[in-house]
Formats: sequence, structure tokens, C-alpha cells
Amino acid sequence: MNRKKHVVHVGFFERTAELLDFDNYDVSVMLDPPTAKSLPKWLRERFAAIGVIDVPDRLNLEDYDHASDQMIGLVEEFSKTLGEPSGIVGLYEHTTVPAARLREHFGLPGTDLATSALFRDKVRMKEALRGVVPLPRFWSVDSSTSQADLREIVGELPGKVVLKPKSQAASFGVEIFDSAADLLAHAETTGISDGYEVEEFVEGTVCHFDGVLRDGRLCFLNVSRYVGDCFAFQHRNEPLATVTIDDPALVARASEFTDRVLTTMGLRDSTFHLEAFHTPDDALVFLEVANRFGGGFISQHVKAVLGVDLIEESIAACLLLPSAVESSAAAGADGPSELPVASGWVYPALREKSQCRVKRIHGLDKCPDSVVLSDIPNIGQVLNEHPDVFVGAGKFVLTGPSTAAVERDIQTIIETYSLDLDVLT
Repeated sequence: MNRKKHVVHVGFFERTAELLDFDNYDVSVMLDPPTAKSLPKWLRERFAAIGVIDVPDRLNLEDYDHASDQMIGLVEEFSKTLGEPSGIVGLYEHTTVPAARLREHFGLPGTDLATSALFRDKVRMKEALRGVVPLPRFWSVDSSTSQADLREIVGELPGKVVLKPKSQAASFGVEIFDSAADLLAHAETTGISDGYEVEEFVEGTVCHFDGVLRDGRLCFLNVSRYVGDCFAFQHRNEPLATVTIDDPALVARASEFTDRVLTTMGLRDSTFHLEAFHTPDDALVFLEVANRFGGGFISQHVKAVLGVDLIEESIAACLLLPSAVESSAAAGADGPSELPVASGWVYPALREKSQCRVKRIHGLDKCPDSVVLSDIPNIGQVLNEHPDVFVGAGKFVLTGPSTAAVERDIQTIIETYSLDLDVLT
């Protein structure tokens, strides 16, 4: 009897279980202790092997990469009974680089370490894109950066100034200062840690371009803009939402912009999440890009409305299996006639950061008819039990005849939906 091929997953969340091909592969997985402990029994039994890596229980996207030596040892141990791995899957921001390290160590195809590392470093990615697309001005800084050097940097930046980590995501660790003087005062009193950058503040709407790239070809693209932004969601407890763009000319420009970025950065087979500013003078300015599917409710939105499963596409790309995407048309432009003109999703803000229990839900009777998918908590459900990047009071996907119509319905949900909560001590 032929042995199944051995596939290794670096990191895993239960909602992706239905996409794993346990019948045709021996699937092993490496997890942090809380995630491993939370796996239900039926799922634990499906994995051929489970390895637990010693990393802190916190939201730091570099911890998995710091455990790469542990991972190599675990895969070598798995291989004694399952055979050498035929592929490595890393689906998330914190697992793309460790997965690439494992591919390099075991001589496997897929996105290599140099490319993955480029997509994780916000300074290096912009250095690679100089002269390719418009960029904000930026400077690498660390604990050795002097006040004199900082003064020289911020002297070139009128107005607001951004200080952020090079290798985090979802606006974690980002600080926006109203003036250069405020940043200098912060550096004087608090200091600047290693691995940061100072960046020009760009006025405009933040857009995100999500899609699938195979053999270097852009074969699916969905173009959206945020209603609100990740920074306000994480730091000010404001709602987070996005709506697709129904302007064909802007969608075409976004497609060209995306193609230039991904080609320059050497990505071949992957999903991606690219963010750019759309400025008041109608320019697209690069913000950042990741070689994985977008967070929040992006993948659920794309699957529910457009029928493209970005997580399934991510797994296929990691293993160099055929893509299920059949059309290269950008969503909302030249797509099938049955698709809605516009769509979007919204996370109403969860105002409480501590563990809390849902006591009552308001506003469900006022939900617009345009809602096509929702994920709301149950009465009595405990929220904030574990660290999470995107925590909302509920999740909604909507469709409509235009970007403006979807945005109006998003605002209705924001204004009417809320939770009554009991804080748990």
C-alpha cells in the first residue's frame, strides 16, 4: 500500500478544518499551547501528528518565527513515521516566514524565505518598490537612533508623523503623532524600540486589494476600501468595515498597481492582501502588502459573495496544487452578471476589552435586508477569552446595487447594533 504524502501546517485555526484533505494526505501541525489545547477531540484525531511549540501566549507576530529551530526538530520527528514532508503550509501573518524557513531547510518548493521575509518587513518592502509605485517617505529607526537623527528625519515631515513596527500587522504597535514635536517628546521620555520605522502620514482613504496569484499571474482580484480603518478599530474601539469599489476605472488602476507591486517583489504562487491610500488628488500610494489572505472578515466576505475561497486558494498555492479560480476578472468589473455590483462587511465595535458575557443584543430587528451573512454571539457567550487580532461585537456581510448603497446599510448596522455585556472579574 502506498504511503500518503506528508503535509505540514504551521499554525492552524479550527474554522479551516473542512479544507484540509485528511483522506489523501497525512497532515501534521505545529501549534502554540493554547491553540493545541483548544482543539476538539474529533479534530485532534484527524491529524497524523501534533507538535506543540514553546511560544508566549500573546499577540506578537514574530514569536512563531523565533521558534523555527523547535519546528525543524518537530518535523524531523514527524518524518520518522510519516516520511519526509512533501509540502509546508503557512496561512497566516505569523506563519508565512516560519513555513518558508521549513521549505528551505527541507528543500521543498513554494514561496522561499527571501520572498516571505520581504513581505514581512515594512521598510524592506518599500525599499524594493522605490520608483515602482508612489510611496510615503520612511526611515528605519531603532533604540540607537539619536534625538539629533530623529529631528533631522521629522524636519522633512509637516503635520502628523507615524511610528510603527516593521513586522507586525493590523495596526498593532502603531502610533500616530499630531506633530514632529510630539514624536520627539515620546522618544525622549519613552524611547524607541528596535525594529521600528518613522513614516510620513498620508491623507486619504485606505483601500485593500485581495486576490490570488499563480505562476506570477494575477488570476483573481477584489478591490475594496475601508469604512473606518484598522488603527481606529484597534486603538479607539471604532467599527471596522469595508466596501467594494464600483468605479471600473479605479478598479483597473488598482489591478495595474497590484501587478507592479507583486511582480517587483517576486511573488509567484500565493494569496495576497495589499493596502494602499487613495488620496484626495486621486493617487494610489502604497501602504503595505502581505503574502497571505486578508484578515478581519475579508475571506468570509469574498467566499459568500464572489464564491472564491481565499483560504482554500492559500493552501493550494502553498502546495502548488491547481487553483479553483477560473476567472481573471476583477470583482465588480466584467464579472458574471449574477454577482452584485457592490458588497462589503462590517465589525461593529466591541467596547469592552476585558472578558465579558453577552447579556442582550440590540438592533437585529433593524438589520438591512442586504445582509447575506452574519456571525453574532449567543446570549451567555463569553467574549475576549483569548487574545485575538480582530474582535468585534458581531460580523455582517452585505450586498447592494452600488458602493454608496452598501455603505449606507453598513452605517445603519453601526448605529443600531450593540451588545449589553456583563464584565467578568
